[in-house]
Amino acid sequence: MKKSRLPIYTFLAVFLSIAIVGVFVVPFLLNTLRHIYLELQADVNYRQARSMAQFIQKQLDDGQPESKVIEDFQASIAGMQFDRGYVCVVDQESINYLCHPMVQVLGTSVANKMALYDDNFDGANLVPWERLIQAGQSGGGLLHYEIEQPDEIVYFYSIPGVNWTVSSHENSERIAQEINALSRITVIGSLLFALFIAFPISFAVRNVNRRYENQILREQEKSDRLLLNILPAPIAERMKDQETMIADHYAHVSVMFCDIVDFTPFSANISPEKLVGFLNTVFSEFDRISDKFGLEKIKTLGDSYMAVCGVPERTKDHARPVALAALEMLTTVKKIDANLNVRIGIHSGEVVAGVIGTKKFSYDLWGDTVNTASRLQSHSPEGEIHCSDSTYELLKEEFDFRDNGLVELKGKGKLHTYSLLGPKQ
Repeated sequence: MKKSRLPIYTFLAVFLSIAIVGVFVVPFLLNTLRHIYLELQADVNYRQARSMAQFIQKQLDDGQPESKVIEDFQASIAGMQFDRGYVCVVDQESINYLCHPMVQVLGTSVANKMALYDDNFDGANLVPWERLIQAGQSGGGLLHYEIEQPDEIVYFYSIPGVNWTVSSHENSERIAQEINALSRITVIGSLLFALFIAFPISFAVRNVNRRYENQILREQEKSDRLLLNILPAPIAERMKDQETMIADHYAHVSVMFCDIVDFTPFSANISPEKLVGFLNTVFSEFDRISDKFGLEKIKTLGDSYMAVCGVPERTKDHARPVALAALEMLTTVKKIDANLNVRIGIHSGEVVAGVIGTKKFSYDLWGDTVNTASRLQSHSPEGEIHCSDSTYELLKEEFDFRDNGLVELKGKGKLHTYSLLGPKQ
């Protein structure tokens, strides 16, 4: 009886299957997966760098000194995990770090300035990254190092006017480790069950993809949190959906301005550090109160705080939350400092709300309602809540008021105003 050659045929079939999968299919899949991950992570870095750059640009546009902007930004990135990923600011002329999570490197040349930049993640057409920074360019890709250091996924974003570049970095070592682990799993699975090698590969790839999807989701959530520091949540979602023009009319809102009394002489007698700490304490409390009563903080201008109810979420009961928030602000500032006083102005009416700018965007309100609320605040007695007749009509059934009669408001003429005293007993 002729000896069966089936065992050797089986051996050859399994061997060739392993060889084909190991030499051609698996490297192709892993390289594709790596390339997809690098592109997705570069997009996350782009969003983070752009958000940071726009935040810095807005502070500069608001008149913040460059040194103060750098100081605030350095404080905001101090807690980043440097070994995983980080954001820094680089001076384009000197290639020195202006901001970096590792404070000991500030003021020194960028350690990786000799890195080679790869914008296609394929190792071709490499250019010195330092040259792109000095040219004020922006872009995303991979940084290769001549020294023994893992490649980094990077996106750098140039800020016009100040010769600064915000750079967002992500360590690529983790993807290399995951790819190596996946290779071992694939080889073992091939040896144990060569005929069904597609199953362990697809199972492993699915698990790896889930891990990277979760990682990318976490990075996206970080970028979203940065965006929510600038825009209301519904507006941020519309911008992420590529809505290019956001301008909405609101017929019924209540706008509040709150200003610290005698702030100018007060600020002249304390150090800048204490002044910033003081304003942070006061406005953080105001933010807490605004969140408590459902107000949307619009902005702070110096020592003035602006908030609104009825924007961007429309509501008929917009005056009452503003009134309650204003009353709590009066008591809160006294807890912070018994000698502290504020002036508050409230007016109800219609406004236009929208986003202005494309790179240095901000959410703001416009209209006579905003101007009137501001004038009411500036003409308010110390420690009082100065309301217009329209706000009074909305609140008179629930709150007590003092009738101020006709008051001359700059630029508005004589208006009938009231001082809000508190809820009816």
